[in-house]
Amino acid sequence: MSAKQFSKTDNYSFVNSNNAHSADSNIKSYPVVVYNRIPKTGSTSLINLVYQLIEENYSHTHVIHLNISSNKHYLNRVNELYLIDNLTHWTSMHPLIIHGHFAYINFLKYGSLFNPIYINMIRNPLDRLVSYYYFLRYGDDYRPYLIRKRMFDLVTRNQTFDECVLVNGSDCSPQLLWVQVPFFCGQAMYCRIPGNPVALETAKRRVIEDYLIVGLTEEFDKFVNLLELLLPSFFTGAHNLISRSKDKWHLRRTNYKLPISKATTKIYQDNPIWQAEQEFYNFVRTEFHTILNALQGQSSHQPLSRFSALYKEKIYFDKIRPKFGA
Repeated sequence: MSAKQFSKTDNYSFVNSNNAHSADSNIKSYPVVVYNRIPKTGSTSLINLVYQLIEENYSHTHVIHLNISSNKHYLNRVNELYLIDNLTHWTSMHPLIIHGHFAYINFLKYGSLFNPIYINMIRNPLDRLVSYYYFLRYGDDYRPYLIRKRMFDLVTRNQTFDECVLVNGSDCSPQLLWVQVPFFCGQAMYCRIPGNPVALETAKRRVIEDYLIVGLTEEFDKFVNLLELLLPSFFTGAHNLISRSKDKWHLRRTNYKLPISKATTKIYQDNPIWQAEQEFYNFVRTEFHTILNALQGQSSHQPLSRFSALYKEKIYFDKIRPKFGA
């Protein structure tokens, strides 16, 4: 995606002077949430939940999908700059949730006047790869009539994941596990090197320093409850909405999928790429549960929707100097 293509986009173009205020206008502090969603982690369910909440809450929130040419996950420096500049100044679209399959972008690096709120959700890395493998062959119940290229060749389509591993097939290559770490690590080239331990450490740091919350696909409902607590302007009513129609929010079920063998699992567990991705997943899971337990109480089984003042720390200011009016 070149800067020229970016600037000539007709629908909701980013590089368009009509979207930006004059240089001396103040940037209003309406929240902007960035969800750089990872494929096959339940992200479609979360975005559709947001759409429904906007309707039910009569919200003024805008939702925009960022689509990069050829389904790429990375931007060059010029396009990063254009994107950040326009999201910063396109205040008529704030409050805003922007989502898409792209690696983390550092707004502050380009001198942006605001830093958006990042959220994300990840999944057990091997489960995600297996799900994607069968998704390419059998599709899902979200768009059941869409024909995908793996469906044309019956030999390829009927090959199980275990069989793919035995013949070192390209669709089950351990390199394809390298998705979640680079999405958090960012746009730098070293983030894209499968199994890179430096990329792993960067991704961990991003989770702690740059993301408000990172949830787990396996605990989708709890993640949504946390979003309602932490981002009420976007997710108020989410818990009740899911409770009313629970099955509706698990939208993209792969039509056909077989469990993998223990032998296949062992092959991946011996691979450094899996080890790095699994370490990252375990790290995020620990952080997620730490946040969850701090709000629920270690021994509490109460839902977050009944979050009690018992677990709210009391915060107050004292010893203020100078003493005005004394």
